[in-house]
Amino acid sequence: MIKKKMYGGKYPPAAKALMEAGKCSAPRQYEQLRLSKHFGLDIVYTLKNMHPAEFKKWNDHLKLLAFQEAMRYNEYKWKFAGFEVKLGRLSKGRDLPEIATFQSAMHDDCDIMVFGPGYEVEQRHFLYHKVEDILDLAKRYKGQVSQQRPYKVVQLFIKIRDPR
Repeated sequence: MIKKKMYGGKYPPAAKALMEAGKCSAPRQYEQLRLSKHFGLDIVYTLKNMHPAEFKKWNDHLKLLAFQEAMRYNEYKWKFAGFEVKLGRLSKGRDLPEIATFQSAMHDDCDIMVFGPGYEVEQRHFLYHKVEDILDLAKRYKGQVSQQRPYKVVQLFIKIRDPR
């Protein structure tokens, strides 16, 4: 079972910067007990006013925050992170989901999970790829999402899993 590590008022530096700027809430931690093969813990940051320009401005802080949170639980095997994005759908885009999830692949190395292996790979499994995908939403869904407000990033999540 994964034990929660309490913050005691000391949040990761990237979280402090985002909270002081009013861009995210304090983190919430949830133990996941209903997983079939793994024990789990989810860390959730609710993001505030993360429309495209703000997300572009703060995306480096968000990636760093995912890395710092995953490093707090580095003794556990698997980590992954992602974003929940509310799409600004138009009538042509009503078949799109209201909330889309952009999630990195599970990895045992926090650095690789967020920033990739340091060289180009064909697969787009890492969190920095997911940030690029979010930034390109207006181009990808042209005519299906509003050009002025194509999306709003509402949540950053970091998930820790351990097979023990």
